[in-house]
Amino acid sequence: MQPRLAGHDGGQRRQMTEIRSQNGMTTAPIAARRWRFPVSLFPLKFHRDLPRGEKLFLASLLGFVLVTGFALWLATPVTFKLLMRGMRLYLLLPLVSVSVVWGVIRLAEKFAGHRFAIFHARAQWMVTTALITSLTIPVYGMFKQFILKARGFPFDPLLASIDRMLFFGYDPWQVMHGAFGSVWFTLFLDRAYGVWLPILMFCPVLWVALIHDPLVRARLIGCWLGVWVIVGGVAAWLLASAGPMFYPHMIGPEPSFQALHDEIIRLGEQVRAQGSLLATPMGHNLLMRVYFSGNYLPGFGISAMPSVHVSMATLFAIGGFCIHRWLGWAFVGYAILIWIGSVYLGWHYASDGIVGAALTFGLWKLSAQLARPFSKPAAKPPETQG
Repeated sequence: MQPRLAGHDGGQRRQMTEIRSQNGMTTAPIAARRWRFPVSLFPLKFHRDLPRGEKLFLASLLGFVLVTGFALWLATPVTFKLLMRGMRLYLLLPLVSVSVVWGVIRLAEKFAGHRFAIFHARAQWMVTTALITSLTIPVYGMFKQFILKARGFPFDPLLASIDRMLFFGYDPWQVMHGAFGSVWFTLFLDRAYGVWLPILMFCPVLWVALIHDPLVRARLIGCWLGVWVIVGGVAAWLLASAGPMFYPHMIGPEPSFQALHDEIIRLGEQVRAQGSLLATPMGHNLLMRVYFSGNYLPGFGISAMPSVHVSMATLFAIGGFCIHRWLGWAFVGYAILIWIGSVYLGWHYASDGIVGAALTFGLWKLSAQLARPFSKPAAKPPETQG
């Protein structure tokens, strides 16, 4: 018997024919769909409710970010107006990624002639993940620019010594400039480093849209947040350091790192002479101005060990492997490129990226242990007679 759906035409009823998708889920034609569902988030309505465990997980992550943000706001001189401005700024990229993914889905549905229920079921994941990721960086910025700043930079001399030991008496930047040094390679690394932020904000939404297993989604989003808390927070506090480019300004005179500073400036001038711009020296100057001004600007702050850039690039690779092997290997290449760029461009010691990647891999392994109690396969429903 075919179901009927009431219309708004004074009692007339319209028959709606069901179609069955390849995965066995019953779906309705797009033309006859009514968006009347009980689950909502703010003004948004979703096609399908989430299991209670998934809702609690997403709510707990969002609640953690909000509570942490409130505590840091009370503990720092950041005004509420500045905090809201920062949150609006970082809300853009993840919501753009949601819009792009959703637009592609709807376009595919239009051509296919039916709804892809599997993606509609993940809409709440995508929107909530966008909120979590957009709020995290402004919240983390308060910690990095005020709480972490009070720690100072006690570990730079030790990290510089470790790097020289690893590279047989040379600073890693000297080795990398000797091996790869050129204007165009410098510009290539600079651009690769620059696209890290859009990838950072797009990846979580793409993960939850494309990965079928909710436990894998939960592990990836949990690790994304864990990198900020553990790598950029706890480990950065314990191993507080400024980095090679800032060594002469923050620690004291150091001929090798002063030479690195001068080399980056020289390369920037060569790039400008060829009609382009090198973002790295401008970024160094901006970070210095923000650091000494004491103003709050989300996404800014000086911290070297461990490298959050390499940590997140490692997580990009892990997430890539969860989608497809070739995507994982592509992001492995990108992570290596980010590590080289972090040293070549003066942002980090070589050990910063090694420790950051190791911590991220450790977080991923730990998340598997935490997810083990929830990973038991669900019992198959009894077959029904057709």
